[in-house]
Amino acid sequence: MIERQTENFFVLSEDFRFPYSRGLMARSLMRAGLSSEEAYELASSVHAEILAEGVMEIPRRKLKQRVKGLIRKRFGKELAASYNNWKLRGEAIFVGESAEKEPFSRGILAQSLLAAGLSPDIAHGVAERMAADLSERGVKNIRRRELRWLTFRKLLSDFGKPYAQHYLIWRTLMGPDRPLIMLFCGATGTGKSSLAVEIAHRLGITRVIGTDTIREIMRGMFSRELMPSIYESSFSVWKTLVQPFGASADPVLNAFQEQCQRVNVGVRAIMRRAITENLSMIIEGVHLLPSAETSEFEKEAIVISILICTCQEDLHRGRFIGRGKDSMIRSPEKYLENFESIRKIQNALIAKAEQCDTFIADNVDFDDTVSKIIQFLTRRMGELVETDLAAYDSSGEAGKL
Repeated sequence: MIERQTENFFVLSEDFRFPYSRGLMARSLMRAGLSSEEAYELASSVHAEILAEGVMEIPRRKLKQRVKGLIRKRFGKELAASYNNWKLRGEAIFVGESAEKEPFSRGILAQSLLAAGLSPDIAHGVAERMAADLSERGVKNIRRRELRWLTFRKLLSDFGKPYAQHYLIWRTLMGPDRPLIMLFCGATGTGKSSLAVEIAHRLGITRVIGTDTIREIMRGMFSRELMPSIYESSFSVWKTLVQPFGASADPVLNAFQEQCQRVNVGVRAIMRRAITENLSMIIEGVHLLPSAETSEFEKEAIVISILICTCQEDLHRGRFIGRGKDSMIRSPEKYLENFESIRKIQNALIAKAEQCDTFIADNVDFDDTVSKIIQFLTRRMGELVETDLAAYDSSGEAGKL
């Protein structure tokens, strides 16, 4: 549970400072013998009293002495002695690198295990065992990568390789090392936007941006005379081009590709910004080509392209009719009038995706498509961690990686 505090003070410990946590304090009080209600009430009282005095930093030793005095006053000498004899081992463990350390949290670890697909009982049980193991070893500081591998080893030894591998795949996906950037390609009306939002929700990704938004931003920077292609829809942009085509050139596909090249300047800028901020995101839109070159980003991010299509023509057409009923803004007429061009663009995208070995999701049933995409991501993440797992199997000591 994340505390929502408008004000807080910092606890000073040897080499660094960390924000006071009522949750962590309450757990230490419960270990000393207080009930959960008593512990949280006392932890909140400590927080309020210290802030009321205008204190913004307090040494850890002084905080412990203060809490001990409050316990003696409210609950007697016996519980105060029990608290004093306890070494505050849970709070003494910090996770992170140098100045970015934060207190180890069983709740956060359990949450990551839950997100990886483990049951609540297993997730909380592993978190408790990890905390106990670290305390018994006298660990005060641990790097995130080391904690990740220790958790992997605990799952491997106690619950087997499937659980351990699932956790490692998820941590690779959501870990801080490299952001995940997913590109949802596809023609108009295939359900890219809805799928992107749902997948983002499943993965805990907070940023989803459409290429139409990027195109709109570019309109504010370039006039119609300077860059006419960004002022039209993907299926009608061919009408704006005045240059003659060769006998074998398809004006719809030629103009569409030209528009994609323009918009992808903005797409690449968004990707670069996501890498700079180390934030995962999903970009969706018709302007993303399966053949787009992303190798320049692959060392700094996990880039995965997925083509969303609707192969059944009647189902594809029906989406535009349904869209018109649900929206007062989007009229289905312009889509239906250009339906042949939309299908032509989709066929070209499918052919390119097959050529580039891009994953193709035929969106017939929404829930089924979501499941297929999640399964594909799990397999893809499995490939990314396969080398690490092989190294673990051969050495028996993943912590050395």
